[in-house]
Amino acid sequence: MLELYGITEDLTEIVLGDIISLTINREENVPADDMSVTISFNPGLPDLYSVRLTDDGETVFTGIVDEQFTEADENGAHNKIIARSMAALLLDNESVPKNYNQPSTSVIFKYHIEPLGFKEYKGANKIAKGIINIPKGSTNWYAVEAFAKKAFGAFPRIESDGTVNFNGVRNDSSIKFSKTDGVDYNSIKENKKICKLISNVRVKLKPDGGYDLNIKNKNVSSAVMRERLLDASVSSVMPDVAQVMIDNANNSAYELEVTSPHRLLNILGSKAEVADEYLGSVDNLYVSSLYYRLNSSGEYTSVKLKRNA
Repeated sequence: MLELYGITEDLTEIVLGDIISLTINREENVPADDMSVTISFNPGLPDLYSVRLTDDGETVFTGIVDEQFTEADENGAHNKIIARSMAALLLDNESVPKNYNQPSTSVIFKYHIEPLGFKEYKGANKIAKGIINIPKGSTNWYAVEAFAKKAFGAFPRIESDGTVNFNGVRNDSSIKFSKTDGVDYNSIKENKKICKLISNVRVKLKPDGGYDLNIKNKNVSSAVMRERLLDASVSSVMPDVAQVMIDNANNSAYELEVTSPHRLLNILGSKAEVADEYLGSVDNLYVSSLYYRLNSSGEYTSVKLKRNA
């Protein structure tokens, strides 16, 4: 059962009215999830600072209220709330300009996350090698993302309960979509994005040389011609980045979209597999995004699955 709570500016938590409609959208590499919820009319509803949504007691969304308004027509009135997850605090607050030399996770947390009210983070206390420059006009999210990509090789994630996770969306949970022995679904769509593939990457190894090293994609047809150039003659770029470019292109070129009649909210980053009558068995996938909708007609979750690197 879904229950919605509102937190006022004095941090008092109140139970909000019955949910009439609800949407939640979350996607990897997008800092903030968003939620739009319509509730039964409450004439005494105070101004809300944040909201929290639970599903059978488990927190599935915590966020800052961006908009709160009342709508009325011949059918009656209701309240509506639009919110973003707690990543909004990092996105909306500008960072003090800083230059870090090999900063650690705890340092980034202390100066860019903790002052905004966050209590803890997930991830080891790693060191980011080299310099991280936070120029004037950058947000605190910019600082956190720049550090996480360098130290963890991941896009950071603010989870449903408001915890900062430097490891990104990937996790050890798993889900199987199947009409016989897994999570049921109404429809499935397989999308092979040929336009995303890279046929080869030509690499320049010496400043005065040419792009003579040719790294080919062994997983594409010879008919695919989509070449990229990589200058590895500079110290900041390694030649093996060419294979990373190819692998990333291969992963992004395949996507499954599954629509399920079930409420699936805390599955972003989960390992996934599909057993379908027409597509067969597809594994080595993960949940890259989800869109949940609830209204008077029922509920469904649309899930996008990508291949693991």
